[in-house]
Amino acid sequence: MFPCYSPGMSQFRFLVVDVRGTDPQEWLRVWASQYAGYDEKEYKDLIDKAASFTANDLVRIGKWKDGVTTELQWKPNVASVAYLIWMQAAQELPKSPEQKDLETLLDDWSGRTYTDVFKKKSVEKRFGLSRASTLLHFLSGGRFPIYDSRVRTAIARLCTRSLPPDTVRWYLDSFLPPFSQLATACDTTNDLRALDKALFTYGSSNKLGS
Repeated sequence: MFPCYSPGMSQFRFLVVDVRGTDPQEWLRVWASQYAGYDEKEYKDLIDKAASFTANDLVRIGKWKDGVTTELQWKPNVASVAYLIWMQAAQELPKSPEQKDLETLLDDWSGRTYTDVFKKKSVEKRFGLSRASTLLHFLSGGRFPIYDSRVRTAIARLCTRSLPPDTVRWYLDSFLPPFSQLATACDTTNDLRALDKALFTYGSSNKLGS
């Protein structure tokens, strides 16, 4: 028998999502509180070490970003794991760039390619802007936001516009300024991670439509 069954309809609790306009501070609080994405404990530990990353720390960042939970996943030819490029980062130990060098770093890393080799085919893949902006985020101690598909969707929803481009130029010219404006409006300039979380969750939600 269904566990809550009793005659009639009174035993059921029907809920709907309350979608309504709100102020920036409540928007931040509601969406950041629902964050259930990447390992936050690992994130905080890595951010605290931003000024003195070791090769092992860069490996940890790669595992964090690509959702690696077992050593069997951390090797070449694993779907959605850019192992070869993360290992390049571990070897090269890039540093947090000056403002004038942001484009150079993002162009360099987002454009790097690696090849997954399988029995019947080889597939060339790009490191991409999502991972490159993650690398920048950690190198900068969290000053520059991560820009992935969920964040792009969040910006489209916030600005009632089409999905923004996935390009370095757009990230620098058209995402960083609004991100700063959002941080000010949400009164979270001293806790940018809260805004990262809110954008991640806002863009991830399937309850808001396209």
